[in-house]
Amino acid sequence: MHEQAIQHFKNADPILDYVIGKVGALDYTPESDGFAFLVQVIIGQMLSAKAADTIHSRLLAKVDGTVTPTAVAMLEEDSLRSLGIARRKAQTILALAQQVIQDPQVLEDLSSLDDRQCLTRLCKYKGIGPWTAKMYLIFVLDRPDVLPLEDGAFLQAYRHLYGDADIETRASVWKPYRSLAARYLYRFLDLGYCR
Repeated sequence: MHEQAIQHFKNADPILDYVIGKVGALDYTPESDGFAFLVQVIIGQMLSAKAADTIHSRLLAKVDGTVTPTAVAMLEEDSLRSLGIARRKAQTILALAQQVIQDPQVLEDLSSLDDRQCLTRLCKYKGIGPWTAKMYLIFVLDRPDVLPLEDGAFLQAYRHLYGDADIETRASVWKPYRSLAARYLYRFLDLGYCR
């Protein structure tokens, strides 16, 4: 699919073609642990990557390196807060852990839903909004056509490359591969090209 998508980008968007030339081939594997991924993303809401990584590392140390629903559910809210996790996020993480313990298939079942249904299902949990849900669709479910308009890193790379051009209009030429286009913009940013 990547070759087909890259050819599509080459024909549809010379700026994205330039980005692909700078970044090179993308090699990635979808995240295999949906719960651990969601916990990490919830921690990272509205934080810099550095701050989020620091807090996530503390949580990993607290649960002996593996973020499972059972390990998380054994922690008190105050224990999570002592790691630097805000109260609302701690409550969301604990509620999610309990949900997955009660229904171990709750996250796996998302793979059978379409993108809109997945977003709706994830956003029904207090503390999970469109940004967190879209990160799940892109990085866990590997859905091909998700546009992360709520993501600061994506927006930073986009504005560096496209200025004030309307994102949804511009990104319409990336369909049906908008997730891969977003991955290229993330990588472009990570490699330090957006100065």
